[in-house]
Amino acid sequence: MFDKDLESIFKKAIEGPKIFKNKSVLFHDYIPTKLLFRESEIRKLAYLISNLLKGYRSSNLFIYGKPGTGKTAVTKYVVKKFLDTVHAYGKKINYSYVNCRLAGTEYRIVYNIANDMGLNIPFTGLSTEEAFNRVLNKVRDDGLPFLLVLDEIDSLVTRYGDKLLYLLTRFNVDERQIPYMIIGISNNLMFKEYLDPRVLSSLSEDEMVFKPYKSNELEEIIKDRVRFAFYEGVVEDEAIKMVAALSGAEHGDARKAIDLIRVAGELAEISGDAKVTTDHVKKAYSNIGKERVIDTITTLPLHSRIILVSVFDLLRNGYNIVKASVLYTKYSDLSKKIIGSSLSYRRFIGLITELSILGILKRSIKNLGRKGGRSSYVSLDIPTELLIEALSNDPVLNELLH
Repeated sequence: MFDKDLESIFKKAIEGPKIFKNKSVLFHDYIPTKLLFRESEIRKLAYLISNLLKGYRSSNLFIYGKPGTGKTAVTKYVVKKFLDTVHAYGKKINYSYVNCRLAGTEYRIVYNIANDMGLNIPFTGLSTEEAFNRVLNKVRDDGLPFLLVLDEIDSLVTRYGDKLLYLLTRFNVDERQIPYMIIGISNNLMFKEYLDPRVLSSLSEDEMVFKPYKSNELEEIIKDRVRFAFYEGVVEDEAIKMVAALSGAEHGDARKAIDLIRVAGELAEISGDAKVTTDHVKKAYSNIGKERVIDTITTLPLHSRIILVSVFDLLRNGYNIVKASVLYTKYSDLSKKIIGSSLSYRRFIGLITELSILGILKRSIKNLGRKGGRSSYVSLDIPTELLIEALSNDPVLNELLH
């Protein structure tokens, strides 16, 4: 029976309707040749980076916005055009792009920067500051313009503080004035609150805020991707309109909208249907949210997962909503039992903010009057069943949920 099912899948792949023409354009790492509704941001970023071609440093730039608003896509798009121009004119530049969340630690971030510059440093064994000093010396010795992009920079600061960012302000501490620019990309609009004033004044010299896409904008973006990803006439117009309406009303996230049309196409392909319809979109919408939440939770750092277990435990013991200070006490006790230490309150609040951006926790501020001041409260923003399922394979935390 199982063999027949496999045969059916492979047979459909050969004989069934052709759905996808080029599915790769529907994944997050694809950078389109044209970025819709971000023309002004592209021009501003291009102008700032162009200063490096003139031989003097540009303003450092922070780019803010919710996930899926085009921050990374615009940055990579403009940087690619910039590097193409640099090479076309026979010029040289040191360039590094690092996703701070994927890199994981301060040392890995510095290691990646060094690797992008052709500098060999040990994968382990040095202090972060010593590794950075080697990068710093490389930048100064080369004397070339230096462009550094730190994506999801908020992940670095909420986990480790702003020490590394402070080090990055030291490029020009002597007479060797190297043209350089640092671009930080953040999903957290409140990110600057976690920075030391010295770091803030050095790194946030210019800013751009990317607003969520509107439904009509998402519809045009999806149509553009559908044109390249699917065979002509496969995706019904009503399916595109439904994807745009669902995504626009919920989050204005272009990546999630593109994920939704891709999964709808995969469901049509699995079923052997010739068209992608609103029924496929509805089914994809119900499936994709659950899968995304589970994937997100399972890849969170341990301290974030301990926070979620702490929230869960307080909620099941009578709390409807948890005061942040109460949650911190619970988290600290649990973290010390599990790994022997806990984060500072400042870094704890940073992780709470990160979890609220991800839509896993809900954070609210309550004004308790002139004497009571303002207090922060936290609750789960996902069903408890999803949290339990997401942590079911975690050998340390799973038993704490039962």
